[in-house]
Amino acid sequence: MKQLPQYVNVREVLQLLVRRFGLLQKDGAQCCGISVVQSHIIYELYKRPEIALNELSDVLSIDTSTLSRQVQQLVENDLLNRLPDPKDRRYVVLSLTEKGEEQYNEIAKTMEEYVLGIFKNVPEDKREQVLESLQILSDAMSLSPNCCTPPL
Repeated sequence: MKQLPQYVNVREVLQLLVRRFGLLQKDGAQCCGISVVQSHIIYELYKRPEIALNELSDVLSIDTSTLSRQVQQLVENDLLNRLPDPKDRRYVVLSLTEKGEEQYNEIAKTMEEYVLGIFKNVPEDKREQVLESLQILSDAMSLSPNCCTPPL
């Protein structure tokens, strides 16, 4: 049998991880009545309250028009506030409403239970190594010019 280059194995593992985690996110978000993208928006706004729309677009690697549509739905569902930036009224800042924070807590609880369930299957002496390896991979991906940029 022909030996495949190592990058093929990395690609395969990454694709499986993305699929498995994506399915979880879809299930987790659907239980809460929002899309996966909206779940990401809520998560980032919890971490970065009062972020500008264009900054959030950069953080999520989503073009601003797509993000604006998702934000509008969240505003209509009373999960987000969209207000003029007090420093520059040409910009809009976003923040979670009280209902949005409740939604964040519900999603966070679901994700925490899932991640803890996964880590129960990782040998205790390897858990720190797994986390460190994921961080190294994430950092390497962010430095790659071909990764993590929004499509044009």
